[in-house]
Amino acid sequence: MKRALIIRLSSLGDVALSSVLFEPLFKAGYRTYLLTYRPYGSLFEDDPRVSVIETDKKELLSEENLRKLKELDFNVVIDIHRNIKTFLLKRRLKGRWVSYRKESIRRRLSVYFKRFRRQFYITEAYLKILEDLGIKGGDLRPKILLSESRLRTLQESLEIKNFVTVGVGARYRKKAYPHFDKVADMLKDMGYEVIYLGDEKDRKLAEGFPGLNLCGELSLTDVLAVLKLSRAFVGNDSGLLHCARAVGTSCVQIYGGTHPTLGFSLYPEEGKVVLKGLDCQPCDIHGKGRCKYGDYRCLEIDPVEIAGMVREIV
Repeated sequence: MKRALIIRLSSLGDVALSSVLFEPLFKAGYRTYLLTYRPYGSLFEDDPRVSVIETDKKELLSEENLRKLKELDFNVVIDIHRNIKTFLLKRRLKGRWVSYRKESIRRRLSVYFKRFRRQFYITEAYLKILEDLGIKGGDLRPKILLSESRLRTLQESLEIKNFVTVGVGARYRKKAYPHFDKVADMLKDMGYEVIYLGDEKDRKLAEGFPGLNLCGELSLTDVLAVLKLSRAFVGNDSGLLHCARAVGTSCVQIYGGTHPTLGFSLYPEEGKVVLKGLDCQPCDIHGKGRCKYGDYRCLEIDPVEIAGMVREIV
């Protein structure tokens, strides 16, 4: 059987989006491997379509790791990370490599010039790579498979059934919606329970909010299971959102300092995208830094609007 290696080292959302490649490669007769940083490989613990090779920054270019990769004798390496580390890895591993068109220059220019802001989906760019291998088609949406036993166990352990999951966290302040507590109040008034997911930092952000705070308490695979069991997910332009869409849960995606033109927007059939569309959006391709106006106006969105969108997709 032919072997394909996908390289996507980090971060959470990017690794989840790499799943868009699994199914077409599987159907084309490839045994697929994913090289990624710990702990992101655990996202695919239940997914039989991919074998995960986990590493870290120190081990990536080590002789032991290179030996292990060479022994697998890949027919093709699909680099969807494309940075200096994967460039160095390519020089050491050799073989056939393909990579995607990042549109880096256009995306950076979109921060400063409106004419460069156009719809762009990173998953379409990923699938375009496969055409070089003679593989066409494939679902444009990411997809991660979970075992029925895991879903059943999580469903039995949760005391609440009719719930919406909320991701309050984001890597940067310019991506973090500040009114999730009010949204949660409205969701409860609509008859939904609320479960917060994320890491320990997110746990502190959600302290005192109405609902069940599970931030920092679950493995990544169990987080996926809770997301799949929820009626809907609402969150920032973040990794957790891409995990939710990858298990088929309808989402409300709230944009702040970033923008759909950067490639990480939901497709219309996946849920609702909330974007104020200010001239200053995007202000950074990653959402780093502080708001130049000091008021984070891109994130001042009425919680009524957010809660109403959740009602629509449910």
